[in-house]
Amino acid sequence: MPTPHTVLISGSLRVGSTSDRVALWCAEQLQERGATTRTFTGGEIDFPFYRPGLSETHPGLRDFLDELGRADGVVLISPTYHGTVSGLLKNALDYANDLDGPRPFLDGRTVGCVAVGAGTQGNASTLATLRTISHALRAWPTPLGVVVPHSNSPLPGGLLADPSHRERMLAMLGQVLTLTPAPVPAPAAL
Repeated sequence: MPTPHTVLISGSLRVGSTSDRVALWCAEQLQERGATTRTFTGGEIDFPFYRPGLSETHPGLRDFLDELGRADGVVLISPTYHGTVSGLLKNALDYANDLDGPRPFLDGRTVGCVAVGAGTQGNASTLATLRTISHALRAWPTPLGVVVPHSNSPLPGGLLADPSHRERMLAMLGQVLTLTPAPVPAPAAL
């Protein structure tokens, strides 16, 4: 069985943000389960506004799309900005339009969704938006999405402070790994 490859994307530009720390923690957990990972922090996805064709000449975009193209699973972590995802993350995901070939967009990939914020109402809306974006990109959001409602909480020892958040996060990561379908060969040309 091939080693699953998971791409994690944090949608916050603040250095050391909770979103970045959650992404890095998730990557460690996935690696412990045998997956390879590539984490993109907010600073790494600070791309120009989406426009078709830019990814052909922008080196950071090319790396981002190459990683998405080879990903079996994806984990999206967004801070809650006024009840929705960060513009930074949405803009980076818009570049998935430039993925083509046998698996365009995020076609067939499993996507775990995490919303980070100070409250629960905005987080729920952000989580729903992440799931909607995943569907629009032809991906399969995991049955379990996770909200981290106390963004100012410390993550002692690299772990989520609240055990129930940690358990849900681990369950969602398990779904990213176990629900990722094996690639199906393209049908032969007639």
